[in-house]
Parts: sequence; C-alpha cells; structure tokens
Amino acid sequence: MELITYETIRNAHRAEKEEELQKLPEGFFESVRNWFKHKEKMKDTTSLLEVENAKKLLEDIINRRQKKIVLAALSTVRGQLPPPNLTDEERKFFDEIVNSLKSFKNEMNEKFRSYDEIVEEKIEEAKKTVEELKPKEEKIEKPFVKPNGKLLVKILTDLPRFVGSDLQAYGPLKAGDIITLPEDVGKLLITRKVAENVLE
Repeated sequence: MELITYETIRNAHRAEKEEELQKLPEGFFESVRNWFKHKEKMKDTTSLLEVENAKKLLEDIINRRQKKIVLAALSTVRGQLPPPNLTDEERKFFDEIVNSLKSFKNEMNEKFRSYDEIVEEKIEEAKKTVEELKPKEEKIEKPFVKPNGKLLVKILTDLPRFVGSDLQAYGPLKAGDIITLPEDVGKLLITRKVAENVLE
C-alpha cells in the first residue's frame, strides 16, 4: 500500500481524464480513506480544505472510472478483451456488468426468435448430448452374402490351406486373392481382419 498525499490524488485525477482506464497506485482507495481520517483528525483549516477538495476529486475519479468500466463491459460482450488496470473491487463490478449484459442479450435474442426455432434448437442440443453420452462403438459393416449363402472375399494376408464348414479344402491363399467361401468361414476371416467383403 503506497503512501497517499493530496498530490497523489490530484495526479490520479489528472491521469483519469485520459480515455483509457488508468493504473492506480496499489491499494489506492483504502489508502485515500486512511488519509481522509488522518487529515480530519488534525482539524486545521488547511487539512480540512485539502480533504474537502480531495473528496471532490475522488468522486470524479470514481465516476470517470465507472463510465469507462461500463463501456468496456459492453465492448467485452461484443468480443473485445477486458480492460487492464482494474482494481479488485472494479473487477467484481466489471464481471457483474458483463454477466448482466450477456443475460440481457440472450433474453432479447430469445424474444425475437420463433417458438419453433427455440424448440428445434433445444431438440438438437438434446440429440447432441445423447450422442456424446453413447459409448464409442466401432462400426462393422454387415458382410454382403450372396443368394447361395456364399461370401466373396478378398484375402488380406497369406493363409495356409484349411478345410471349410462345407468340408471343402481352401488354399493356400495369398494376399490379394479373391475367393468365394461359405458364409460362416468368410465372416470369421473378415472378423479376424485377414479378409474383406467384396461386392459384385
């Protein structure tokens, strides 16, 4: 907390006449209050006059900063960055204004939209939420089975000779071979990712 004098208050008032929100000394408002108390206890004419003048300067500083903060809050709602040099008390004031402006903006937007639009948006939001809650499942396409109960598949890796469920011998097969297999055999190879379904 910095030591406050009448000159400190005058300098802060002079600086606050600029368009941008100015940086105040650390603990400025609390220090000024303490300075007021100290000066008022002295009861001499010079001290009392300083206090009287300082209170007017302080009131003008607060009014100017409040106006800048309100305008900055409006700009922030419209997409600009929050202003620098806010005190802790002013930050709370700024956040409350921003929240109020956002609520008012949303309320006005709702009033100018049709009931159907609002309902449709809520439905879409609900659908999106439901989709996000669903467990992620790997989509496996259903193999195309020919009318004779056979599958036409493309072999993806070399396979040794094997006997199918129809008791027929198949193979050995090489990657890239295209062959017709019994449905259960073809599906098994597809599931194991050593073959893929081929559509005719």
